[in-house]
Amino acid sequence: MPRGRPAKVDHVREAFISKIDSATSLVTAVKTLPTKTRPSNNPGIHPKYVGQVFELAFMGLVASWEEFIERSLVRYLTGAQTNSGYKPALKFGKADTIKHAYELLSLDPDYKPERSYLKVSDPRWVRRVADFYFSRHSYSVLQNASDLIKHANSIRNRVAHESTKCRSDFKATAIHFLHPAKGQLKQGYGAASLLQAPVQRHFGQPAINQNKTHFEAYCYFFKELAVKIVPI
Repeated sequence: MPRGRPAKVDHVREAFISKIDSATSLVTAVKTLPTKTRPSNNPGIHPKYVGQVFELAFMGLVASWEEFIERSLVRYLTGAQTNSGYKPALKFGKADTIKHAYELLSLDPDYKPERSYLKVSDPRWVRRVADFYFSRHSYSVLQNASDLIKHANSIRNRVAHESTKCRSDFKATAIHFLHPAKGQLKQGYGAASLLQAPVQRHFGQPAINQNKTHFEAYCYFFKELAVKIVPI
């Protein structure tokens, strides 16, 4: 990007939504396959492997969300605006380049994306840094979405890690969504089971009425946020 020219930003939203659609298509395709629980010559896939596809697709979804937040934030800091004309109101001068934007956001003049990272998984950090650099901005929508984002992180972390903390955080998330009797989950209840379970609360009545799974509800949730942060 030439110095002084703001980066484009609409393609960041479009790339993220494309990844959401790909994840949705993947799990939809896997769900249509015949299943089998015992070895046989009949075609089919074990439900355990179906669950693993859901888990991996969800890990990719959350990683893509964080990439979207980072890529949009640094571009807005260079003065980027959407094709429809939206851009946050900068409090100070704009960053000269995307590299300069990373240095400002990280408060590190030697910031290197390949060895450092911004705390984009934390919606509170995103809002606070946006509040610092912008007088008005679309990241304010994260305030009401932060709980669902944090629970998405706990599901992703449970897929990726076996630590006691990840197990404990995931259990709290599953109980939050399912509200099981006496606050007890079935033994061995994992991320795959939750992602395939129908929504019961916290995603709104339309998601419940449409019998969306938690995976589907999260796809819709992140897509809605993306369109609010980088408006069409």
